[in-house]
Amino acid sequence: MSAQERWATNNCEYMLEISLDALRFLEIECTKADGREIGGILIGYYSEDHSTAIITEASSPPKDSTFGYNWFRRGIAGLRSLLACRWQNAGRRTYYVGEWHYHPTVQVMPSGDDFRQMHEISCSSNYQSKEPIMLIIGQKHKGTRQLRAFVFPHGSQPFEFARFS
Repeated sequence: MSAQERWATNNCEYMLEISLDALRFLEIECTKADGREIGGILIGYYSEDHSTAIITEASSPPKDSTFGYNWFRRGIAGLRSLLACRWQNAGRRTYYVGEWHYHPTVQVMPSGDDFRQMHEISCSSNYQSKEPIMLIIGQKHKGTRQLRAFVFPHGSQPFEFARFS
């Protein structure tokens, strides 16, 4: 795997690694957003001991997504075939691990809709993800973007990750 950033929740119960390639891709997508909210899915896998979610890539917004300056609804066009292709990879099988979206503001605050959507995903058999990850990326400020990451364990309150590398 390429270089990555490492994250952990305060209690270190949940760990997260995000490849630098995925982060570079997200930077490009957010720059192209032109001040509108956008998003997509996170693809990766879990470590053998299931302690760490490893994000290897992120998708562009599906073509049937709708968005504006303060809202985003992720579509589904092309995601089934993308995930099937990743699952059938002869090397490392990867799959859906969560969602990402861009808030075109400096202060990155998840909305009530963000929390509701992720809770629904953690409970849905369609996603087969009992601990989905959510990344929210903010507008550039002084050359950098704020990024916040959360895990939404099924039947529990969400936990926020903090960078440690």
